[in-house]
Amino acid sequence: MFNQNNKLRRIAGTFLYIQKNFLQENYNMTGNEKQVFKDYSKQGKDRKWRERKLKNIELAGRLERLGYRSFERVYQCAEVLKFIEQQDGTKRLYQSYFCKNKLCPICNWRRSMKYAYQAELVVNEAMKRYPKGRFLFLTLTIKNVSGKELNKTLSKMTEGFRRLMMYKKVDKNILGYLRATEVTYSTEHEDYHPHLHVLLFVKSSYFTGNNTNYISQEEWTKLWAKAMKLDYTPVVDIRTVKAHKRKNLKSAIIETAKYPVKPFDVDTEDVSLFSEFKKDKITDDLSQGLHRKRQIGFGKLFKEIKAELKLDDVEEGNLVQTGAEENSESTGREIVAFWNWERSNYFVR
Repeated sequence: MFNQNNKLRRIAGTFLYIQKNFLQENYNMTGNEKQVFKDYSKQGKDRKWRERKLKNIELAGRLERLGYRSFERVYQCAEVLKFIEQQDGTKRLYQSYFCKNKLCPICNWRRSMKYAYQAELVVNEAMKRYPKGRFLFLTLTIKNVSGKELNKTLSKMTEGFRRLMMYKKVDKNILGYLRATEVTYSTEHEDYHPHLHVLLFVKSSYFTGNNTNYISQEEWTKLWAKAMKLDYTPVVDIRTVKAHKRKNLKSAIIETAKYPVKPFDVDTEDVSLFSEFKKDKITDDLSQGLHRKRQIGFGKLFKEIKAELKLDDVEEGNLVQTGAEENSESTGREIVAFWNWERSNYFVR
């Protein structure tokens, strides 16, 4: 995978030339546009399209060097953004192309917003149906694995989690759950740490009944080791979320939302520790490891409610509409922003 592929590089050069001409012909772009595109949320927060696109281009370059054919789709991601201006001055995206690559910083940002929005809708509905329900935040880990072992290990963890949820004492207490898979890289050992973050919605009786329902951290640890068929004691963390404090619950939802979809940005680490070869190696390992892996899961009652609400698939579904803006009405002017390859920024037509 690390051999330079001259044919692919020539294709990339031709592709970028075609893209540039396409923008000029279809959007009357001359390359001399002066208005830099800016997009802010209702809270005034910069959505940082440019920064995300630059990281997207870095990823595409690494995929190209590694010989992945998907590099073309990644280059194309979010090149043209079409918005409708809202009455409050914010912009609602209504059309763009997203590559949906597992490591793409633009697509992962969109997935994160979509997941957080859907999770909050589902959790709110579940609380209406079971107002006395309680929330737990569970983290399940195993020992670190090599890049070659990552894909198979993630499959084993998914199966292990399925077994864990089926154990009698767990199953009788759990109403619903959100599961998020995270993979982190260890600079010390040069391997990967896959783990699961789970928001559990449990019956109120979980904390009553002379410990016949309550599961201690030690017991969670033993059950996880049994489900995974481990010959060692894994690290497991379980803590209560104060559901009556809405801010705490929303924070827990956002916490599960950020883990599976945050981009692995090697540039945030100590630069001296990462050569270009190392960055390419990590990109290759994660691309192979996450291939065809579901990183987000809604279970039991949460899965039922998600289906009832007819919510789109978070990972493979529409990344243009990510939340409440799907139902908003917009009659404002159209704003088209395009990526200028020569000037490395978005400009308004």
